[in-house]
Amino acid sequence: MTLAWYTGIRCDRVKSLTREWGTANRENNMSSSWFKNLLGMKLTDEEMQNIPYPSFELGIHITMKDVQAFTILGMGIIGPLVAVVRGHRSVGNLRQAALNGGKYGAATGLVVGPLMTYGRVRNLEQDGIFDRCYRLRYNEGQVTVDRLSILGGLGGTGLGVAMGHGALSGGLVGMTAGVVMGGFYNNFIKNKL
Repeated sequence: MTLAWYTGIRCDRVKSLTREWGTANRENNMSSSWFKNLLGMKLTDEEMQNIPYPSFELGIHITMKDVQAFTILGMGIIGPLVAVVRGHRSVGNLRQAALNGGKYGAATGLVVGPLMTYGRVRNLEQDGIFDRCYRLRYNEGQVTVDRLSILGGLGGTGLGVAMGHGALSGGLVGMTAGVVMGGFYNNFIKNKL
C-alpha cells in the first residue's frame, strides 16, 4: 500500500515520498544524507529527499535552534542582568553569571525543544513534515549556522578543557560564537562573495 492509495493523490511528488518512506529505505538512517549536507558536501536532489524519519529530523532541528536561542539569551542577557540586579558588577562575577545563564539556557532549550516539536508536528500531515525537512536541507543559511554552531561547540569544548575552564563552559561559549559567526556570515559576507 502506498501513500497515493490512501489519499487518492497521484503525482510524482507522492511517488517520491512513498519511495523515500518505504521499508526498503529504512536501513538508511537519518545521518547519511543529513550529515553530508551539514558537512557541506554537494548532494543530488534525490539524496536531499532521502529523509526516512522526517519527524525525528525536524525535532533535532527545532531542539538545536531552541538550545542555541536560549543559550544566547541566558549568556548574553539574562545571566548578566541577574548579576547586575543582585549587585555583582565585577567582571569576574558578570562572566560567571553569563556562563551560568548559558548553562540554564541550554538546559531549557533541551526541554522546550521536544515540546515545541510536538506542538509543531501534531497538526501536520506526514508530507508537510517531510516538506519542511526538505526545505530546511536546502536553506543554506540555516545549514551554515548549524555547521558553525557545532564546530564552535566542539572547538570551545576542546579549548575549555585545555584551559581548565571545563568542557561545558567552553562548549557553550564556542557554540554561541559559532551561531554569531554564522549570522554574521549570512548577513554580511555571503552576499559579497
